[in-house]
Amino acid sequence: MAEIRRLIYVPILHAQEDPRESTSLNKIKDMAKGGGGKDATAVEAMWEGIAAKIEALNLPWESVRIYQDGAPVCGNELELAMRLANSGSPNFAFILDLIEKGARLEGTEEMDLLIKEYDLLSQLLMKNPGAERKAASVEYQAKSRELLAVRDEFIFNRITDTLNKGEVALVFMGVMHRLDKLLEKDFLVSYVIYRLPFRSVGSIYNA
Repeated sequence: MAEIRRLIYVPILHAQEDPRESTSLNKIKDMAKGGGGKDATAVEAMWEGIAAKIEALNLPWESVRIYQDGAPVCGNELELAMRLANSGSPNFAFILDLIEKGARLEGTEEMDLLIKEYDLLSQLLMKNPGAERKAASVEYQAKSRELLAVRDEFIFNRITDTLNKGEVALVFMGVMHRLDKLLEKDFLVSYVIYRLPFRSVGSIYNA
């Protein structure tokens, strides 16, 4: 019987500056500009809470592989993470801290699928506000859900193919993903969930 591999799943929320959930190229562009805005403090507080929970697990960092939604398989994953962390992303700043402990960052998503997500969002934002935008939003949500399922399948296969026996996967995924449902059949999944320090998640959301 094959050994069940261990996976730690971290559902995350992203700042409102991200009109999608976290995974389009728009995210990378926004984060590269430095983020900011009224949600910055809340996002930082969330990541401080997540970091405390993960650090309390005392994981064998040399055997941990990190998978992050929106991080493409591109061959320069570490360089991208460093650039985004230097631009003010608490998400990637935390990932760099884990890399310094010995963890390894893996490219997680297919670039072509991220581009398709970005194109869908761009088409929506080009519509005039009002009835036209509302109708386009319904179509966008339907197409985006279909695309998200394809992306989740790619990520599932990526984790399956790259996680070796004896290693631990640490997976950061926006809450719109359903990747955990795919993973549960082949991995021993545990969850790290941080209670957001807001009265409402309206200011930090995945649309």
